[in-house]
Amino acid sequence: MATIGRRQALQLIGSASLAAGFVWTDEESLDAQRRTQQARRTAAPFKPAFFTTHEYATVVMLADMIIPRDDRSVSASEGGVPQFMDFMMLDQPTRQVPMRGGLAWLDLESQSRFNTTFRSATEEHRALILDDL
Repeated sequence: MATIGRRQALQLIGSASLAAGFVWTDEESLDAQRRTQQARRTAAPFKPAFFTTHEYATVVMLADMIIPRDDRSVSASEGGVPQFMDFMMLDQPTRQVPMRGGLAWLDLESQSRFNTTFRSATEEHRALILDDL
């Protein structure tokens, strides 16, 4: 089985983002971007409107695993990706169940394999789950 590098994964994510742009209207995307930027400017910690506290923490961890900080770029969470995802999910009822289901699946898979939630699993165990995806 061929492995995929981090940069290739980022290219795929970029392609998925482009495809998502065809699903969401320009107005919806701009509104989510505006709300993300406003939330990032406030001194108060971000409170998700769609995700539960547990789901949001998982999204932050997962996003940073996919797009970590490196010597040239900030991590996904530093760039506001989880906030943007939260805002986008509010207006997409048909995507809410699959999103929540995917996050729940991560916990169930981690529980089955390692007897702990995805977030509580070791970095190595989380990577094993994602590698199998």
